[in-house]
Amino acid sequence: MGNIGFIGYGNMGSVLLKSMLSAGVIDPKQLIVSNRTASKLDSLKSSYPEIQISGNNQDVAGKCSLIFLCVGTLQVKSVLSDIVRDLSRDAHMVFISAGLEIASIEKVYDGAITRIIPTLLSEVNEGVTLVCHNAKVTESEKQNLDKMLRQIGKTKNIHESQFEVGSDFTSCAPGLIASICDQLIRAGIEKGEFSYEEATTMLLHSLYGTSKLLLQNKETFGGLIQRVAAKGGATEGGVNILEKHLPEIFEKVFDITIRRTDIRKQKTRLDFSS
Repeated sequence: MGNIGFIGYGNMGSVLLKSMLSAGVIDPKQLIVSNRTASKLDSLKSSYPEIQISGNNQDVAGKCSLIFLCVGTLQVKSVLSDIVRDLSRDAHMVFISAGLEIASIEKVYDGAITRIIPTLLSEVNEGVTLVCHNAKVTESEKQNLDKMLRQIGKTKNIHESQFEVGSDFTSCAPGLIASICDQLIRAGIEKGEFSYEEATTMLLHSLYGTSKLLLQNKETFGGLIQRVAAKGGATEGGVNILEKHLPEIFEKVFDITIRRTDIRKQKTRLDFSS
């Protein structure tokens, strides 16, 4: 594999890049990185002196065969327009922007394009990265990218129409789960004598253990509920309340996340059509 380029070093781009470096997925000597605010790359360069820091995106595009485009969604068209003449004919473009479709990118660049939605959980080599390729991505390119991503978590190849809901289960999930846990803890400590910190520690270990139990034993959620929620017991009472009220709440969660992504898609479609 030739040089690997990263254009943009924002929240998710930095997570993706640092996770790959930490896992040994990328040889720092192969890496060329550019960012609008160059000073944000100082700590990266300090940790990995062999990385090449470039002052412009065109330099990255011209020297790399695999390029991760990690700028903000509404900046993608501008960046692509600036670098498209410098891209080699066999360059493989990978972009991470939510609400931006492959068809829009193809209006500017007619080569191999992959859309991924990474996850913050890559920091601990967990979670699932969603992947979708256009028709010009070769089997070799697919395998090389998949090999890289699988070293920082799991991957799932999906149809592009599945990104909105899929993202709620992967990319959005850490934030959604954290919000649910925060509300559970705040309600609980009002009823007992635990501090927020004590309750957090207990719940985190319960979350970790529950995930481990489900994955290792290949149990279903329903099966686990039956094992824990004895008839007439406290857990059964709590589960009944959740099953009564949560469906409406989660329907609203999906409605708002999908709606906001659709709004962004409409904006990017207009942007790339002009």
